[in-house]
Amino acid sequence: MIEIRFHGRGGQGAVTASRVLAIAAFLEGHHSQSIPMYGTERRGAPVTAFVRIGEKSRMVRSLVHEPDYVVILDPLLRNTVNVTEGLKQGGTIIINSAAPPEEIEFTSQYKVATVDATKIALETIGRPITNTAILGAFAKATGEVKLESLVEAVKKEMSGRMADTNIKAVEKAYASTIVGKNRVVKELKKVAQAPANSRADWRTFRPLVDSAKCTGCQICWTFCPEHSINMVEKKSTVDYIYCKGCGVCAEECPTKAITMVMESEKKEG
Repeated sequence: MIEIRFHGRGGQGAVTASRVLAIAAFLEGHHSQSIPMYGTERRGAPVTAFVRIGEKSRMVRSLVHEPDYVVILDPLLRNTVNVTEGLKQGGTIIINSAAPPEEIEFTSQYKVATVDATKIALETIGRPITNTAILGAFAKATGEVKLESLVEAVKKEMSGRMADTNIKAVEKAYASTIVGKNRVVKELKKVAQAPANSRADWRTFRPLVDSAKCTGCQICWTFCPEHSINMVEKKSTVDYIYCKGCGVCAEECPTKAITMVMESEKKEG
């Protein structure tokens, strides 16, 4: 029996990914389980899900504590979550990252597969929902399920254009995945402690306000779920300590004064 743990954020589809993988394994004649574990159940909050694939007689219904594989939908989770906890010696990590495996740092040696799932999701789905892309990487890196089985599982879980675009994400990620070994370091880089109630570490994308386009209508202030937008001299400003990067402000802005950029591409000032 193999055990898999998914790490993602609310809105990235980690739970759906676990379900699609379990369906793919079932289609290949295996017994499988998909187990979600919710925390705060909010967009951007850390989410964990689990999958077991194996013989029916060996199935248990507890959470997975010693996985064979760890799948990471958001690379920034490594800053706040111990994603390798319990991972078996010589286990495999599949991570959403544009970097090659040898640039990924962990304190132990693992087989690591990297794929730029965010870029692929934006190109195929049009949104940074990385779940199906990361499944393509899982199939390529592990061989535990066939690509064709994942495609069929997506068709069973989704329909219409949604199925078509997600199948493209699976296939493109499968072709783009790089497999290797990570860089071993004595300790991971420390991240500055955020203030209490900060949502900054939930963020993959951050909003940027073009003050020249902002009319001061306060619609973004009204809709912001974290109250992280303030009005300064009748212009919107973002308090990045509490912004979780949900993108609601950008969606609601009538003048398109707010754009979302990846956290790694953020611009100060």
